[in-house]
Amino acid sequence: MPLRTPENFEHHFAQLSDIKLHYVREGTGPPLLLVHGWPGFWWEWHMNIAPLAEHFDVIVPDMRGYGDSEKPPLDRVELYHTDCVVADFVQLLDHLKIERIFIAGHDWGSEIVHKLVRRHRERIIKAAAFNPGGPGWMERYLGPDHFHESWYAMFHNLPMAVELVGSSREACKIYYRHFLSHWSYDPNLFSEEELEIYVDNFMKPGNIAGGFNFYKLPSSWSAIDRTITDCPMTFLQGMNDPVAPAAWTDILTSWHRNYTIEYLPECGHFVMREKPDLVNRRLREAFLG
Repeated sequence: MPLRTPENFEHHFAQLSDIKLHYVREGTGPPLLLVHGWPGFWWEWHMNIAPLAEHFDVIVPDMRGYGDSEKPPLDRVELYHTDCVVADFVQLLDHLKIERIFIAGHDWGSEIVHKLVRRHRERIIKAAAFNPGGPGWMERYLGPDHFHESWYAMFHNLPMAVELVGSSREACKIYYRHFLSHWSYDPNLFSEEELEIYVDNFMKPGNIAGGFNFYKLPSSWSAIDRTITDCPMTFLQGMNDPVAPAAWTDILTSWHRNYTIEYLPECGHFVMREKPDLVNRRLREAFLG
């Protein structure tokens, strides 16, 4: 199948109260919001959008600071907190006049899902999270036993980080290629053409800094974020994901009472890219029955 590049999708913008968000939208049916993570942007779902659009009204935004969404002042890191993203997406639904959605999130997107299903339960029909985390996950990940994988979270806080990674296109490519390769079960999964699309994205003004800013604030969880939800939840976890080892099940299951969890062999961090057909099928099954 030929690669579907970003220009071959339909792009939209929504002016919200304090930020303009970019999103891609395709298909008809019940609305499905797909939320990307790092190192990504909306296009990390490029192998899922069209198949899911046969069954859903698929809406794929760039979080603030990513892709073609607006960047708040880069020196105001408090404006890059995931709580701001949660508020953005509620406003986006209001802007689109959508009352209730299905939602799936990956990486940082799973934190957005975790908060949305608790703070705005009435807006969420069912949810899914891929390679997810929750309250307590980051503290464990940043511990000394995992520093060989979590070092980048500290690096992103260094004043030189953005300048170093963005010093040239080649430096940018080397940096992001490391994660796309190392976090995949197959280190050669991402083609050179795909990699160039990622580099195109991160070389846009503010996109490296916007993504790094999400690491400059500690994850914070309100009292409601630490409640157990009854929202029907589907978890997919790559067995070979170095970021979120499959053994960390307790962090997920302790916050949910109505869930399924599936561990995928020969799969790393990018579940929707490594096993797109399975992901598309699982979302159809979980959401539509």
